[in-house]
Amino acid sequence: MNKDLLKTSGPYTHENLTIFLFHAHDQIDGSRYISLKEALEQKKVRVYETGTVGQLEAENLSETVDIFIQAGDVLKGGRQDRTLGIDFIIPARSGRLPIPTFCVESGRWHRRRGEDTVLFSCSTHSLYSKKARMAAKVSMAQDAVWDGVAESQKALGAALKKSVLSAQSPTSYQLSVEDADLEKRKVDFQKELSGISEKSPDTIGYAFYVNGQRNSADVYGSTKLFKKVWDKLLDVAILEAISAPKGKLVVPNTRNVEAWLKQAAKAQPSDSKKAPPRTRLETKSYDNGIVFETFDEATGGHAVLHSNIISD
Repeated sequence: MNKDLLKTSGPYTHENLTIFLFHAHDQIDGSRYISLKEALEQKKVRVYETGTVGQLEAENLSETVDIFIQAGDVLKGGRQDRTLGIDFIIPARSGRLPIPTFCVESGRWHRRRGEDTVLFSCSTHSLYSKKARMAAKVSMAQDAVWDGVAESQKALGAALKKSVLSAQSPTSYQLSVEDADLEKRKVDFQKELSGISEKSPDTIGYAFYVNGQRNSADVYGSTKLFKKVWDKLLDVAILEAISAPKGKLVVPNTRNVEAWLKQAAKAQPSDSKKAPPRTRLETKSYDNGIVFETFDEATGGHAVLHSNIISD
């Protein structure tokens, strides 16, 4: 996505969280994709436990739609909850494909009550903390992901003044972010911010700040694709805000976020790789952060399907 083509709206603020929205015309037909959450709910995908921590297998059962998995998506079930370190496209009628994963629940390697050890049941959350997301996307080290999960649980516990570790599985990131008191804490944020993306039909991305500090931005090649993942994106921002130590309230302005995009647009390539059958991933670095770009080679491979910017 050409950053010069984006228009910005906002700021939209609640407590220590500020969000800006980006608007532009579609570069890609987003109607061909559904999210991992939708695919699991509609039973259009099966994700299989392989017995190997770092790899699962996924099969798109749909005849017509492709599945877009976003880095950080958490899969619940199997022998351990997992997360994805990269964006990944599962084509329609794919057959079983290997997908690289990281464990976000150390220690468990057995059936959890009410769940299947062979298949994964749902994907309602993503890794929220910048450290955990960077561990999965950059260092790609299992120990670093576990450290990020443990710090996330500790930060949320401190914010709620209670433990968010589940008795069922204390190391499970997914069970921690399902904590009932945490869900209640999120309600006011959701009421204030969940509807902002509906104010304009051409919303194609967002950026968020916590305590006035840049955190992350996501821009998509399609408004439809953005809307399909908006709930998870907002949840990431809300959890970052809740877990952050409260400082002086600072609300950034539009000039700040536009300057951020300009800096990111100057990022220089540092890594390129393919995730068969048709995902291409480009990593770029700039002075104050890193940019991850995802391309679908079935669309010609020129327009960016998803751009994720993470600030240092």
